Amino acid sequence: MRNNQSSILKVENFYSAHLDNTRDLFIYLPPSYRSDRAKRYPVLYMHDGQNIFHPAFNGYSWNVHETADRLIQNGLMEEIIVVGIPNRGVERADEFTHELEGVLYPSDKVRIQPKGQLYECFIIEEVKPYIDALFRTKPDPEHTGLMGSSRGGQVTYHIGLRRPDIFGKLAILSPYFYYVDPVTLEEFRQYHTFGTKQPVSRIWIDLGGREGTLIMEKHVREVAEQLALLGYEADDELMYFFDPEAAHVEKDWATRLASPLLHLFGDKGQARSLSLQGWDEVGIHGPLCRLNAIAEFDSGLKMSLLRAAYRVENPRILEMQEDGTVVAKEEGETTVTVSYCGMEAALSIRVVKELKERVALDMTVHVPPHTPDSVTLYAWFPLSKQPDAPVYSGRLELPLHTEFVYQISRADGVTETDQDGKPVLRHYRAEADSRLELTVERWSNDIRED
Repeated sequence: MRNNQSSILKVENFYSAHLDNTRDLFIYLPPSYRSDRAKRYPVLYMHDGQNIFHPAFNGYSWNVHETADRLIQNGLMEEIIVVGIPNRGVERADEFTHELEGVLYPSDKVRIQPKGQLYECFIIEEVKPYIDALFRTKPDPEHTGLMGSSRGGQVTYHIGLRRPDIFGKLAILSPYFYYVDPVTLEEFRQYHTFGTKQPVSRIWIDLGGREGTLIMEKHVREVAEQLALLGYEADDELMYFFDPEAAHVEKDWATRLASPLLHLFGDKGQARSLSLQGWDEVGIHGPLCRLNAIAEFDSGLKMSLLRAAYRVENPRILEMQEDGTVVAKEEGETTVTVSYCGMEAALSIRVVKELKERVALDMTVHVPPHTPDSVTLYAWFPLSKQPDAPVYSGRLELPLHTEFVYQISRADGVTETDQDGKPVLRHYRAEADSRLELTVERWSNDIRED
């Protein structure tokens, strides 16, 4: 009987001479690997490999094997090998950070000892030769991909564009391209700018709209636009997706994983729907507004159009640039229509004289009386203890329309839970000056009494 089931193998304690440490490797073998002995396969290398097949510390997994199996079985993607490279916990930030021109590390905010070049050598000179020797791979860059999220997206960007002789396909999810101080909003660029187009055939970049100031759309789009200016063909070689509902968590990366896999190793198919999203109110003076035109294909791939044809009902009120930027001209309301592959989508936009760049938030959090007085409390920013009461508070300003999915947590690793012990996730969108008063009923270290 032919074995047509995919499998996941584990290589324990793989040693790196470059980094002088060890970690396990996880290898996904596609359904036909064991039965078709003559076939060779493309390879996708993924960072943070401890949670791409298995649940992470927060209980979520990318479930890469499930998505790959589905796309392969439906004939949408070629069979590939996936190599998961786990991180080293507290060493993760160092290993995922390159020391390159233009990358700024504020010493009092981000304590980084960059080891990105060593990690790069570890993958290229130690992991890849091992995989190519042990498995039936297609080792050339045309069939070799690299994928990661957050800092893993940052290191994918740097390794991929530094070594296009090794990696010809890049998937950069929720990349950490800027450090933004959560209180002052001061910005520090965390990526190197490349001056010429590299021979990388496919690049995917995405992010979610609920990642707060950790990952901001303006920063990720900035890099996508720079790549387009280098010559990567927008919406073809280079694909971009801004998912307004997604947060900075594994389950949301898992939800949209099919799109980068299809871009790198499959066929996007035919466009079947088009939508237009964005602010319904913009200011003649105020923050930049860029609309989000999302095309969905019959394969399931979703992308935001980097370049599109827009039509404005009343061009006296506003103009549209091909990258979706709204140029407000006079007060009033009009309709913007986008066209793509014979489809259209529209959005009504009201232009006002001015919108504030930032809004103020005052947050008060009531905690259980047994909460240690000495512990620091966080939302996505630190909160201060009020004297003689189990109450914390904080005030900060945020960019207009910034969204967060967050937990109330403590510096000792304890987090807010409900009465059943499940994590409590909260949502905030910066629409106007506001006050939030929250109550934490339980901490995750509380013992439930029956």
